[in-house]
Amino acid sequence: MSAIIEAKNLTKIYTNDGVETPALRGVSFEIQQGEFVAVMGPSGSGKSTLLHILGFLDAPTSGEYRFDGKAAEEYSGNEIARLRNKKMGFVFQAFNLLPKTSVLENVKLPMLYSDVPEREWGARAEKAIASVGLSHRLNHESAQLSGGEKQRVAIARALVTNPQVIFADEPTGNLDSKSGQAVMEIIQRLSEEEGRTVVLITHETYTAEHAERIITMHDGTIASDEKVYHRHKATDGLIK
Repeated sequence: MSAIIEAKNLTKIYTNDGVETPALRGVSFEIQQGEFVAVMGPSGSGKSTLLHILGFLDAPTSGEYRFDGKAAEEYSGNEIARLRNKKMGFVFQAFNLLPKTSVLENVKLPMLYSDVPEREWGARAEKAIASVGLSHRLNHESAQLSGGEKQRVAIARALVTNPQVIFADEPTGNLDSKSGQAVMEIIQRLSEEEGRTVVLITHETYTAEHAERIITMHDGTIASDEKVYHRHKATDGLIK
């Protein structure tokens, strides 16, 4: 395996009214292609700031970030836009679906800005929806879905452009335990069966243990970086 994500001595300092607040303090690690890594830590530990930098949603104050072998500053604005559309998929706690729009149309959205031919949009979206067990909800409006179903639609939307990396920011934060378990099993299978790289942000130990490795953050630094030896196993069926 080769490293798809390389972080070297990343720092991030926010300045407000002349007051500097460090969010990251010299963070270094690598993530290999196909690896499933959870980043854990309490609120304010820097984990969401780190995710934003890894997903090109923000830039570090100093340090080096390389994605797919290339330094972040070497990507042009247009290249970053294409990178985020084609090679990265994002799943957020708040789902970010269009409420009065069907599941199918929500999942098609990323392809509006891609180079995927329009004639393929329907088939690609239906395949992604089937992969999260929601073919029976294809034409339902997202407002008609449960929280767990909405998050599964969000995962399908993240998958539809066939990205190399899935960034999941607290994907179970708004879900009950049963729905959260179903969502985590889907994410785990994306890594185990499809070989996708997954970076999961969470504050829950149980959720993090679906990953194969846990990076624990505290006050903007990495407190530990360990393999998961008692990992949860994904089941064969989806919770409907």
